[in-house]
Amino acid sequence: MSDLTAAEASTAARPGSDFSAAPMPAIRKMLEVVGWILVLLLVGTGLSAIFGRANFMIAAFSQPIPNPEEVFNAFDVRYYTNAMATVLHLGPGFFVMVLGPLQFMRGLRKNYIKIHRISGRVFILCGTVGAFSGIAIGVFNPFMGIGGQGFNESMATAFFSLYILFSLVMAVLRIKQRNFGQHREWMIRAFALMLAIATERLMLTVLMATTGIDIAVLFGTTFWMAAVLNMAAAEFWISLSRTPGNGARHWKDMDAKAATA
Repeated sequence: MSDLTAAEASTAARPGSDFSAAPMPAIRKMLEVVGWILVLLLVGTGLSAIFGRANFMIAAFSQPIPNPEEVFNAFDVRYYTNAMATVLHLGPGFFVMVLGPLQFMRGLRKNYIKIHRISGRVFILCGTVGAFSGIAIGVFNPFMGIGGQGFNESMATAFFSLYILFSLVMAVLRIKQRNFGQHREWMIRAFALMLAIATERLMLTVLMATTGIDIAVLFGTTFWMAAVLNMAAAEFWISLSRTPGNGARHWKDMDAKAATA
C-alpha cells in the first residue's frame, strides 16, 4: 500500500478537505466500532436462522410425509417442497455469513492476501448460488402465495437478489481492472444486502411483538424495509471512507498520515 504524497497529505490534513477533515477521523473510528458490532449481531442472527431452518429440514425429512400441506404451515411448507433450492440456499448462506466479515478485515487483506483472495472467491460463488436459490424460493413460491400478500415478498426478493448478483459482478470486474476502491464498495453493497435477511428477521420479531399487524402483511414489508436500511447504511459508510485514486490507500492509513502531517 503506497504512502500519500506530500501534497495529498497536506490536503488531507486541511480542515474542510474532502477526506480526513476534522472531525471525520474520529467519526470514522466510532462508526467502525458500531458497524462491526451491528455486523456481528446480524451475522449471529443469520446463522441462527440458517441452523434453525437446517434443523427443520432434517426433522422434516427424517420420516415420510404423504401430505406436507396438512403437516406444515404456509411458511415452512415451501422449504419442504423446494428442498434442493433450500439446501442450495442454506449451505452457501452459511459461508456468506462466516466469510463475509473476513473480506473487510484490513489486517487479513494486508498480511494474508492469498487467504483474502481465496475466501473472496468462495464468498462470491456462495453469494451467487444463494441469490439464485433465494429467487427460486422467494420469487416463485413466496409466503402467502404470489397472488396475495406474498406478491410483496416476491418482488422484494427478485429486486434485491438481482441487485446482489449485479454487485458481485461489478466487484469482480473492478478487481480485474485493479480498481481496489470500487471493488471494495461493490463488495460492501453485496454483503449489506445479504445481511438484510437478518435485519428483516429482527424487524419482524420486534413488529410482531409490538403491533397487531399480521405476519402476512409484515413479512414482505419488513423485507423492503430491511434491505433499504442496509443499503442506506452501506452507502453512508462508503461515502465516508472512500479514498482518492484507485482506492488502494485505506482510510485508516490516510487518517493516520494526516494526523502526523
